Amino acid sequence: MKRALPAILFVLVLLLGIAVVPVLAKPDNPGPPDIAQKIFIHRARPDNPGKGKPGGEEGFYKLLGAKWKSFPVSIEVNPANPSGLDESFVLTVVGTAAEEWDDGAYSGWGGVPVDLFGNTITIVDKDYNDLAWTSDKLDGKNTIVWGNYPTSGVIAVTIVWYNTKTKTILEFDMVLDNDYTWGDAKTVADVMDLQNIATHELGHGAGLDDLYQSPAYQETMYGYSALGEIIKRDLYAGDKAGITKLYG
Repeated sequence: MKRALPAILFVLVLLLGIAVVPVLAKPDNPGPPDIAQKIFIHRARPDNPGKGKPGGEEGFYKLLGAKWKSFPVSIEVNPANPSGLDESFVLTVVGTAAEEWDDGAYSGWGGVPVDLFGNTITIVDKDYNDLAWTSDKLDGKNTIVWGNYPTSGVIAVTIVWYNTKTKTILEFDMVLDNDYTWGDAKTVADVMDLQNIATHELGHGAGLDDLYQSPAYQETMYGYSALGEIIKRDLYAGDKAGITKLYG
């Protein structure tokens, strides 16, 4: 008798004329495009990170999965810093770091066909709290500042926001940590080289991810750095291959 109940109920529904409304799948959200954030944390090199053999001519690279679709990408900087670096030095170094990805300005490697980063850097008075840590802080500006990141051993942090549907980068912001003395490691020993770190972080801003496998230690996008290091100033084989994959 219990097994017959569903059939009896179905007949009653038909007799009584009760409409049966099917449950439909929820349609895709017609609202604004999906926006995602990725935060890259650049740490001090551990005591024994390992090296291994370099990547050879092909090198190593990893893509974020999004890139810029319109050019040039503008950059703004608050040059105020705890190390006493003057404004002109900061602007020149950041510009050189950006142009290494763009046209190989530092090493002469040739760069990519597009005018990736703009030649003019805007000076702003934003600070750490103005960066796009949350979506309500998105302002469409790519901002670089110094600030005090709360975790020790962190050299710099870059926040990248992108559209997950169109795979388009929307904004990146960067903080250089106050815990270090910054400068030019070619002229002053035991400083965190600004050009070295800025080149790495701007690689994130262009759409490249960190590398942590030990054979990739020569790449600019290798995820660790140290005082006095300058190896990231010029791109290695994988860095060139990665940026060319995106924009070449």
